[in-house]
Amino acid sequence: MKKIYLLPLILFLGLVITSCNSTDDPVNTAEPGGIYLTTIPVGAEIWIDGVNTTLTTPDTVTNIDEGVHSVTLKRQDFNDTTFSISVSAGQISVVTNILLVTNINTTFYGPIRIWESYGTPASLPSGIDLSTGNAWGITSDSSGVVDIYYYSDQGGTSYLIQSADLAGLVRETEFLVGSGTNLLDGVDSPVRTPGTWANSMDESENNYVFLYDHDAHYSKFLIVNRGGGTGPGDPSWVDVEWYYNNDLQDERFK
Repeated sequence: MKKIYLLPLILFLGLVITSCNSTDDPVNTAEPGGIYLTTIPVGAEIWIDGVNTTLTTPDTVTNIDEGVHSVTLKRQDFNDTTFSISVSAGQISVVTNILLVTNINTTFYGPIRIWESYGTPASLPSGIDLSTGNAWGITSDSSGVVDIYYYSDQGGTSYLIQSADLAGLVRETEFLVGSGTNLLDGVDSPVRTPGTWANSMDESENNYVFLYDHDAHYSKFLIVNRGGGTGPGDPSWVDVEWYYNNDLQDERFK
């Protein structure tokens, strides 16, 4: 009769042992989450906790553990953007329209009006300091900072924007005509090669022109309007705009 009572007892002890093991060693069943990211502009690399996901915006990074994570967005010509985000199990966290900040250090100038150099009153300057956007006369006290000027000849047959050193001044600027008309087209300047760029451009040029100045700075320059030149007392003039890259020998204009 004693053997009959042993089987229920063994089964009971097995249930107790199994129950204790389940409590002492719980299984983590939380589902991973994800992050959906968009940027302006698109195409930024997505790094999570210092690891490159190989994805670029806009996209969704999946299989991310629940918790707070560090996100870094990297794109050429822009500063890295880093922030923290909380990810919930089984949920997609959404961050959209993250504005990336360019590391291209340019200043926009214009429109600035300059007048032809021949027979023009001193009150109507023909020269420009590219770095500051100021217009100066090539015979004024400030002529030493002039980079380029609007040249005209006595016969009224030649009208050029040309390097200040051609007027007997110190500063030299080189010119390379581009292939577009929109200063905002994102095209960088070719790297200036000595002896291959010109020392002037024609006043009739409609494309933008890359400039390389005396201090080794690049500009992206465009004539946007023309007028005058109807006769004595009405000199020709041009309105010009340009992007000036403030960093030495940096040819980027995106």
